[in-house]
Amino acid sequence: MNPLREFARGGLIGLTGSIVAAAAGLVLTVVVARTLGPAGAGVFFVVVAAVTILTEVTELGADTALVRLMPRYRELGRTADLRRMAGIALAPVLVAGALAAAGMYTLAPWIAGTFAAGSPDAVVFVQIAAPFLAVAAARNVALAGARGMGDLVAYSLIGNVAMPLARPLLIMLAAALGWGSGAVMLAWSLPGGLACLLAAAVLWRLLPRRGGRTGPRTGVAGEFWAFSGPRGVAAVLEVAIVWVGVPIVSAALSTHDAGVYATAGRFITSGTLVLAATRIAIAPQISALLTRGDREEAERLNGVATGWVVAASWPLYLALAVFGPFVLTLFGEDFSGGAVPLAVLALSMLPVLAAGNVQTVLLMGGKSSWSLANKAVALAVCVVAHLVLVPGFGVVGAAVAWALTMLTDTVLAALQVRLLLGLRLGLGPGALTGLWALAWFGVLGVALRALLGTGPAAFALYLVVACAGYALVLWRYRDRLHLDVLVSARRNR
Repeated sequence: MNPLREFARGGLIGLTGSIVAAAAGLVLTVVVARTLGPAGAGVFFVVVAAVTILTEVTELGADTALVRLMPRYRELGRTADLRRMAGIALAPVLVAGALAAAGMYTLAPWIAGTFAAGSPDAVVFVQIAAPFLAVAAARNVALAGARGMGDLVAYSLIGNVAMPLARPLLIMLAAALGWGSGAVMLAWSLPGGLACLLAAAVLWRLLPRRGGRTGPRTGVAGEFWAFSGPRGVAAVLEVAIVWVGVPIVSAALSTHDAGVYATAGRFITSGTLVLAATRIAIAPQISALLTRGDREEAERLNGVATGWVVAASWPLYLALAVFGPFVLTLFGEDFSGGAVPLAVLALSMLPVLAAGNVQTVLLMGGKSSWSLANKAVALAVCVVAHLVLVPGFGVVGAAVAWALTMLTDTVLAALQVRLLLGLRLGLGPGALTGLWALAWFGVLGVALRALLGTGPAAFALYLVVACAGYALVLWRYRDRLHLDVLVSARRNR
């Protein structure tokens, strides 16, 4: 199959799942904020941050290693090694998850006292979430294995549809039944455990039973852990970058401010699921293309993906930057202080998204150690910037610190891909759509806000006019952006 058409099919599947996951993530944030209030939501997201970071720790980089090496082994004809690789990946991850879960449960009072101002809800939240941590990493690794084997449907349905949708629905049910704050954390945790069982069953079905060549028995484990080791540490730093600001704001300011900051941050991270959708599809293909030395096709594929990322993501972030005051009213009046931080974060995401999948290209090129160095530098910038800016500038300072962190990480990866790997970034399609998005969603939005304010009527008019004008632009440039391939893939699906 033509790589671009295959990417379009996979990207469409990933995009569909990502849209559902993004919507579910926003609903989750609204439901939690309205159910627990700003202070309770701040505590909730502090615990979620701890679970997320520990999940990344216990994945040990095995998820990214499977995505890179499974397509590589299939390209080399070493299909008999795939089952062995799955065992090499999952066994240590399950052990690490069990140890982390036990430690988290035992240290619940310390975690609550250190990061949540001793909130009694925090102790309950941690103890409820801890048992599910035991299988969280294994779930993600099994899903990554399915993705590496080419089953993007199962990957998206389980990870981006079923689990994200179940969480806010169960939380709303618990709130309606009056079960208390502990039930909110249980409702968030339970879908993750069930998703692990489904992911393991799918991966088992996909792995070949017999046939194919094998490599040296020790070679599989050596190659796997040589890549996944640095990637595992880098992934921990990556998640820490996203979440470390929440406990710092909580400790330096208040749990209320942490809730406002976390809410604004959830908007930003939810929007990156468009980027994640293309990464889901493009990563195995980039690995296979680089394995057979087809660098030109890898560059072309990455360039098209970058154009699609900018076309889909820039309008969202520009809308958040311009109409943040209205958007935040979805959470209640207590969150109105997050408008400026939301604008700072949203605008900083524009250059990050314009770089496309540089992080993925770097990893699929086998440079997990370079990625680790980048994340270490970015985390240092993140911590120092938060500690310096938060005491004096509050939540706005935290947003600036996070923006500096994301830009540092992106610039380092882009320079390495272009100058050290020697791969062109393909920024042309993204520049084209970015300028038009800036005109329709940025300039128009600022004008309408100045004339009509940020009320619901102004926001509705803004969306109608901006989306209509931007749609005409995309249609005009559909050939240059290869949108015809995406439309064809949708029809075939």
